[in-house]
Amino acid sequence: MNISVLIEEERLLAELLELPEVSGIYLSADRTEPERLKNLTERIHRVGKKCYYAFPFVFRGESLAYFEPRVSLLAESGCDGWLIRSLDEAGFVQEHHLTGERIFDADMYVWNRLAAEQMRLLGADVLTVPYELNAGELSALQEPGMELIIYGRIPVMISAQCMQKTALHHCRKEEGGQALLYPLKDRKGAEFLAENRCRFCYNVIYNSVPLWLLDQRRKFPERIRLQFFTEEKGEPSRIIRLLRREAEKPQGAFTRGHFARGVE
Repeated sequence: MNISVLIEEERLLAELLELPEVSGIYLSADRTEPERLKNLTERIHRVGKKCYYAFPFVFRGESLAYFEPRVSLLAESGCDGWLIRSLDEAGFVQEHHLTGERIFDADMYVWNRLAAEQMRLLGADVLTVPYELNAGELSALQEPGMELIIYGRIPVMISAQCMQKTALHHCRKEEGGQALLYPLKDRKGAEFLAENRCRFCYNVIYNSVPLWLLDQRRKFPERIRLQFFTEEKGEPSRIIRLLRREAEKPQGAFTRGHFARGVE
């Protein structure tokens, strides 16, 4: 089984480098500048793991203006691949001849074999199982080399409308801010984690509880991914130990997403 981990915070990197079960690490472009990517890649390679660079969820003119002057830094980083979350990013990687695996994220929907075939034509080397696909549909798809996200907070909304600017009438990016986390409550009192990703000017709202599929191991494809965000140090090690034991349901609140029921 090929286990990769996506981290939003570099504070977890040292811990992951010591875990022999982890074969690859995704670094987030929202927090990892291309100027530092080569050093981080070399650090990850030294312990025999692969390094991937996760592009932002939203790729617009601001993103293009940020990355184009830094293409050489990306190309020379030694990174093993790119996590692509939009067609614009697929075009950017293609246009600038960035070598390495092209991993299309869950946002690049692969509902059926025709969709998978189209994504392959667009350059995908690896496809991520969409959150909307259930276990039966994944089995019926029979698409080789797919990666399944089995743990982490699922984005339920991605918005280019800045919640801070709308509600408080100020821009954290203009003030030198980068990322901000804060809770939101819906009309039923459920609490969601909201994040301003200021580098590329967009927002992500996450599910109130993490996705948990660790006890569904027999239904996994060969490649799986865990996504750590708000977890404290020590949590990645604990969760990967539970995966190794094919753990039962966790004690706290969790969701299985659509894995057991799918969508209509």
